[in-house]
Amino acid sequence: MCPMTFVYTKLALEKLKTGEILEVLLDFRSAVKNVPENCKRQSLAELLDVRLVNPKKGAEEWELRLKKI
Repeated sequence: MCPMTFVYTKLALEKLKTGEILEVLLDFRSAVKNVPENCKRQSLAELLDVRLVNPKKGAEEWELRLKKI
């Protein structure tokens, strides 16, 4: 649940080197928008792509790939 989703993402990004990729699995629709926006706003990472990995109704999951900047 936001904002914890972003907090966990930020902590994981801080462990990476510039240019490394972080894959984030989300099951909360608004986080799919909010996490990349917050990463960009704080100059942490850029969004490479978003992929719906579980399209079942009521159990949607998305994978975000973020590149540390």
